Amino acid sequence: MGSETIEDQETRAAAPFARLEVAESVFEIAEADAEGGLAFRPAGCDAAWERLDAGREAGWRAIGAEILERTRDALLDFVRMHLIRLEGAPEGDGPFEYDLFGFRWGYRDVSAAGIELRLPGRDWAPANLEEAEPPLAGRERAIDALLRAHPEVALIFAEEVHAWAVRLAAGARVRPAL
Repeated sequence: MGSETIEDQETRAAAPFARLEVAESVFEIAEADAEGGLAFRPAGCDAAWERLDAGREAGWRAIGAEILERTRDALLDFVRMHLIRLEGAPEGDGPFEYDLFGFRWGYRDVSAAGIELRLPGRDWAPANLEEAEPPLAGRERAIDALLRAHPEVALIFAEEVHAWAVRLAAGARVRPAL
């Protein structure tokens, strides 16, 4: 048997030594290698172990934040939590004006299938997107349109999303795996 590189190796974890509860999810944590690397997987299933970049020295908050960012759509969760509607009635037809930490943008329906978005410093522009399944409405449709039509939003808010994941992970609960 030849030598394997790290890229060739499947993460091989021993039995879990801890259970991490963060943001309504529970994960098992195990040693991934002899050098002290860690791996995680959802608790209660035989899913493959995923190696973590954060190690014990980074602390449970960093470990929890990394797991949150890798197992959820952290950007979508962040936008849902922090988006503020400035204009437009909640059940109205729009247009709507939203704010996300100073990033002011607009959303409006122009037809049953047509959406237009206005980003900061720009005019209204069509967002030519396939309809989501199941179809979304209201605020959720606006968020979906923004994130799908403008993936650069992920880069704009990358640091804020990470800081938010760290704050959520501060409430994590760690218990020994028994």
